[in-house]
Amino acid sequence: MKNYLTPLGAAFVVCLAFPAAGGSFEMVNQTGYTITGVHAGPSNESSWGPNVLQGRITDGNTVVITLDSAGYGCSWDLKYVFSDGDEYEEYEVNICAIDGQQYVIQ
Repeated sequence: MKNYLTPLGAAFVVCLAFPAAGGSFEMVNQTGYTITGVHAGPSNESSWGPNVLQGRITDGNTVVITLDSAGYGCSWDLKYVFSDGDEYEEYEVNICAIDGQQYVIQ
């Protein structure tokens, strides 16, 4: 179902003007599906963190995600949960590089 996601990473950074806020980025859903959960955790941890998404992101919509990276570094893993129960995991996302940016999930 998620054939839009590539092994090299499901998302890419679109460099658009967006006011920077510590550890925040605007996640844009362009998967064609509704995202019901986003779990995030530092890449050096062995377990997923809690769902950081409040609500859901329907296709074509955006939501601001804020992660507290203090003491955890820039490399984070993200797990997307879709409305049909499918999941996709993305590893070693540099959240420092996307701070204040739009992050497009395709």
